[in-house]
Amino acid sequence: MSPTKPLITDPIEQAFKLGEHWVPGIWRYMLPVALTDITLPQERRATCLNCPRAKFEGWRPDYRCCTYHPRVPNFLLGLALSQPASEKIIKTLVLKGFLLPEGMISSPNQWAHYLTDTGEDRFGRSEKVLCPFLEQKSGLCNLYAFRNSVCSTFFCQHDHGDKGDRFWSSLQTVAQQVEMGLGQWALNQLGFDVKAYMKRLNSLSTTIEKVSDPETGAWTPAALKLVWGKFYGREIELLQACGDLVRKHRDELWKIANTIDILEAHKFDRASVRIVPKKYRSEIDAEYFESGDTSPPRDIWRGFKALHKNLWALPAGSLSFSPRAQLMANPKDDAEGKAFKDCTHMVEFRARRNAHDYEWREYIPADKAMALLWFSRRRKVNAALLERLSSMLKQDASQFLSEWTGKKVLTKSLP
Repeated sequence: MSPTKPLITDPIEQAFKLGEHWVPGIWRYMLPVALTDITLPQERRATCLNCPRAKFEGWRPDYRCCTYHPRVPNFLLGLALSQPASEKIIKTLVLKGFLLPEGMISSPNQWAHYLTDTGEDRFGRSEKVLCPFLEQKSGLCNLYAFRNSVCSTFFCQHDHGDKGDRFWSSLQTVAQQVEMGLGQWALNQLGFDVKAYMKRLNSLSTTIEKVSDPETGAWTPAALKLVWGKFYGREIELLQACGDLVRKHRDELWKIANTIDILEAHKFDRASVRIVPKKYRSEIDAEYFESGDTSPPRDIWRGFKALHKNLWALPAGSLSFSPRAQLMANPKDDAEGKAFKDCTHMVEFRARRNAHDYEWREYIPADKAMALLWFSRRRKVNAALLERLSSMLKQDASQFLSEWTGKKVLTKSLP
């Protein structure tokens, strides 16, 4: 999705490919080297420039899932200043009052706008909550090589169903903890006292209604002067310095991130709930109210590796087609069916057996339909079955089984 950029010579500024996915250049350095050996799901249906949600579910074709304000750490913004398109946007965001020393972080009113949108089912349809880095005419991202952890790991549909969702969420958490740790480390290294900054943020909790504009969501000048401290008016200088510091210490970033105790302004965060209309407070994640210590990235990484192993594990025992799933011919009687006219069949999955409405639907070609039909009766997973499936599908049978068991269409059968 990245627009044309000038020639880049530093790998830290250049997105690179992991499997089928482009990820930020900083991932070469801030995450374990072992990540490059991990097999990532392809996520074939989550195609941004051919967005299924925009085509069939009424999402905006220009912004799609970018009806969202990403939390972008200071050092990524600092690195992005090297690119003319993103530099212009970052400087505009500073002038309009949308950035803090930690980076781009939603103000209380921006957060309330987002929760209101999700409560009204306007995510993907919003007219107000729009990422400032998206180029509306082209649908391309002007921060693509410097995206944050959420933007780099979010997929609206998953090849492996809930297992895939948990896998990507875990990778997001690893990267997010590293981002937060490095952002605070960089500030402290540059003489910006993070502990004092958190106290200043917490002091705004008593006047939370006045720290951001109710309409635009921009932080007020008074709030910005307080939180930026001696760097007020020198915001670009500080962001640039954070980027340069991370660039200089690139080979130590994972180690550094695991030594940082991340600080948060919990009093300010709890007060921000007052800005959210009561009817939409149920949209707030329960973990938002947690104030315990954060886990170091290495601990989260161990959990991520376990999820990866489980994601691709070959099911043992016997499998059969789930009674909650239904396989049928593609009727081609609506826009979605016609768009997948080359797929002879579709699978519908329901929350419970015999439920009237389906949870999700996927269109598949004839060979996959025949392979799934083969499990109309119980089949033991063994070498003979894998060989038969591989021949039938012209693909790795274990990958096929891991995907469809992940989506719970194939389930373990009792003896």
